[in-house]
Amino acid sequence: MPEQFEERTEQATPRRREKAREKGDVPKSRELTSLFPVWTIFLFMLFGGTMFTSLLTYFSNSLRRGITLRLTESTLIDVFRADTMQLGLIMLPLFVIIFVGVMVVHFLQTGFLITSTPLTPDLTKLDPLQGIKRLFSINTLYETVKGLLKVAVLGAILYFMLKKEVFTIPLLVDMDIRNIIEFSFGQIKKIVMISALVLTVFAAADYAFQRWQYSRNLKMTKQEVKEEYKEVEGSPLIKARLKSIQRELARRRMMQEVPRADVVITNPTHYAVALKYESGKMGAPKVVAKGANLIAAKIREIAGSSGVPVIEDKPLARALYSAIDVNQEIPEAFYKAVAAILAEVYRLKGRRV
Repeated sequence: MPEQFEERTEQATPRRREKAREKGDVPKSRELTSLFPVWTIFLFMLFGGTMFTSLLTYFSNSLRRGITLRLTESTLIDVFRADTMQLGLIMLPLFVIIFVGVMVVHFLQTGFLITSTPLTPDLTKLDPLQGIKRLFSINTLYETVKGLLKVAVLGAILYFMLKKEVFTIPLLVDMDIRNIIEFSFGQIKKIVMISALVLTVFAAADYAFQRWQYSRNLKMTKQEVKEEYKEVEGSPLIKARLKSIQRELARRRMMQEVPRADVVITNPTHYAVALKYESGKMGAPKVVAKGANLIAAKIREIAGSSGVPVIEDKPLARALYSAIDVNQEIPEAFYKAVAAILAEVYRLKGRRV
């Protein structure tokens, strides 16, 4: 089956997720990021203390000044400049907290990520067919339904909440400025609180959807999994070839040690084990080469041409071949048998152990 028609049934591998992250493709919810400013504003209105009092005082003074002050072109500019500075200083802590909070929420979703890939021009975005496909995608449908549902839910809740205050609004004409401002702020506080609660529900749902969609988009076909495995682990044929080369190099190094061995113990034809012992340097004799069948024959051949004694001991040769790897010293269980053979070899060579 061609890969483009194969169903994506496999979960994304760690490497697939890593490559997507390198391109800036990570699961993130814009609703979750935009939720923080709403909650921050509400909490400041609820526990703001000094800032809330400063805002009430500022708006009270502004309204009184608007009634008593006669504005001209020059005074209007001065008032605007002074009000902008005063309002900015009052709201500055709130803006700083919102900015830092949004950055923290974004970081918690994406982690530390710096990539220029999203800024790279993508000509596929100019393809009309791709544009139509994106227009009718699940993501577009989801964003449309989510936006309409959000407006409908928020609108309905705010309508029924403000409907109760319809009869209170005409009474504002008999209130002083400070009471009007406090009433207005009270209504704003309710609106922000309701908005924060509703948006929290939408943000939680959106976050779950974004993670689901992210995992869905990264799913792989069985063929893609196989290709990635080959890319990471290498082709089986290449791996087998490399292992073959490594075995051949190890065999050559092993054969180079045979002429320096003290004795070769054989089966006599099936197994051959070359031993070497250096008094004071080794704790026990060491296997410097071993082999079966053709390799055993090669070891015997090299030993014969190098003048290394070849001793036949079927049980010992088989046991040494099975129990000990090359470049390992023999265990204590073989000391007595190997010592007897080495003693005989050294006696024939006129050498002492």
